Amino acid sequence: MFAEGADVYIDDITKLIPLTNGNIRTAVDTGCGVASFGAYLLKRDILTMSFAPRDTHEAQVQFALERGVPAMIGIMGSQRLPYPARAFDLAHCSRCLIPWSKNGKASLYHIVLFLSLYMYIY
Repeated sequence: MFAEGADVYIDDITKLIPLTNGNIRTAVDTGCGVASFGAYLLKRDILTMSFAPRDTHEAQVQFALERGVPAMIGIMGSQRLPYPARAFDLAHCSRCLIPWSKNGKASLYHIVLFLSLYMYIY
């Protein structure tokens, strides 16, 4: 997933979004493997909740949880996720195959609802 490594990928994101100034404290990651992005963001003091897109990723979610990286199976099209509005500062989706514009853009609406006032979507 990260052709040049996760740190280089995150450094590229930092060129667009200020990840190092303390404004970004929490992130939601949809479909980026399972928790690999979140594990690298922990080093930068950003707590990331990773959502596995399918039930078939159960073993990967367990692997992440055993290593202290927050992860869960969360199928946004069929369940309301258990987080209040403005719970996250950043939303990240990389090759996640979520149909953001389908079903009246319901998935996109749910992610925007979870974002704080900064509303960074990458």
